[in-house]
Amino acid sequence: MRRLPLTFVLLALSSAASADPQDVQNRIPHGQGRLITMPYNGPVAAQTSGYIYLNRCTGGCMITHGADDARAMTSSIVAGGLVKEFANDAGATGAAADDAWHALLTCVQEVYSPFAVTVADVPPPNGVSYTMGIAAGNPQDVGLSNDILGVGLATCAPLDNVISFSFSNHEASSGLARMYDACWTIAQETAHNFGLEHEYQFSDGNSACSDPMTYRMDCGGEKFFRNKPAACGEYASRACVCGGLQNSVGKLTKALGAGTSTIPAPTSMILAPAGGAVSAGFTVQVSAGSRRGVDHVELWLNNHNWATTPGAAFGQNGQANPSNYSLTAPAMVPDGVIDVVAKAYDDLGIETDSATVTVTKGAACTSAASCLTGQKCDSGKCFWDPPTGQLGDKCTYNEFCVSGMCQDSSVGQYCTQSCVVNSEGACPATYDCIATTDTQGVCLPHDSSGGGCCSVGHESSSAVFAHIGLGLFVFGLVVVRRRRRGSN
Repeated sequence: MRRLPLTFVLLALSSAASADPQDVQNRIPHGQGRLITMPYNGPVAAQTSGYIYLNRCTGGCMITHGADDARAMTSSIVAGGLVKEFANDAGATGAAADDAWHALLTCVQEVYSPFAVTVADVPPPNGVSYTMGIAAGNPQDVGLSNDILGVGLATCAPLDNVISFSFSNHEASSGLARMYDACWTIAQETAHNFGLEHEYQFSDGNSACSDPMTYRMDCGGEKFFRNKPAACGEYASRACVCGGLQNSVGKLTKALGAGTSTIPAPTSMILAPAGGAVSAGFTVQVSAGSRRGVDHVELWLNNHNWATTPGAAFGQNGQANPSNYSLTAPAMVPDGVIDVVAKAYDDLGIETDSATVTVTKGAACTSAASCLTGQKCDSGKCFWDPPTGQLGDKCTYNEFCVSGMCQDSSVGQYCTQSCVVNSEGACPATYDCIATTDTQGVCLPHDSSGGGCCSVGHESSSAVFAHIGLGLFVFGLVVVRRRRRGSN
């Protein structure tokens, strides 16, 4: 068997409430996971079918070793054999396991709901191609060792008509914890077929433990594909094999198309103040929560965003739902009547407004003379008109831009937006992500004259980081394994 230079670490553990969040590597002794690479000689699909057949193997699934073909029930990554039917905690199959199966199916459907893909436990009609996720049996059924929870294929280009294996009967926990562990295993193994790698750390420095593409166990709660750039890695951060940083939502949207999340929008409620008079630099207390987790909360005063705070940290039980947030109005907020709204966002950008609380700071305005640049005064309120400046429009102040960012550059002032340097899709076409720090930047128009686009921030960071699209290539078939917790 020819060995490729590319390898992934192939061992992962299912989540454990007793895990030590301080040191993942101490809990995963080196040498337990075998590194395996195999050449992939099959075809690369022009596009995926947008259908995941989650197979509970009713009566057993006979798998034959051979070329990867879901419809023929052949796979190159297992020796083959009869995968036993999905069983519940008590080991029951058939109708007795229906409730456990439907809970698992619903979980996987929710995790994949932001994408244009059908997740069902029956194959599509009329011979339509599909991706199969076997969610049943034990690793020994197909010739694998006892420490394996899942096996999948991983390539930079999405595959179609292939099989991943998630050995749901082999999950060691029980009840809801067992169902969630099986759900995250299925999500990870099927997503490898769509070109996703393992993630280790988001670009903001937080652990990628809330994304099913991770091996990390330093937080608990539900896991969802995250709309955040991440460094790849298993037990430590590494460069992504497919280049740049990986955004699970971005990559799956590219492979499958956009869908509609079935997870409810966040909640948002202002706890204080209740109204009345406030002083300069007043603080607003907010309660906000979401099953996906709150990504950030914004403080809006008279229809303008004045402050933002990140979502609460994910702990062993996930992110507290709801969590409490404190946002302070900047001292420069002009005097007048102020309508206060707290907006809570999840990582998909789905947002909920709180009820409006009206306060008064100082005296109500009587003219725009007491307001800030570009503001008007009406009914005692200083306010800006709704922003209309789109990316690339010329501007003179931040509040004109929809993004709230009017950026100076060597070619003028433009409405821009923030971007993550060296990440896929950092900026739209014809725009460059100009670094302002080692990892963060702003999108500015590309200078087609070849004279250099712009200089923003530190002189040493003024290089242009143009987005380079990933080619549709296959870097080799990689067997991705998850290890059973507590196995011998």
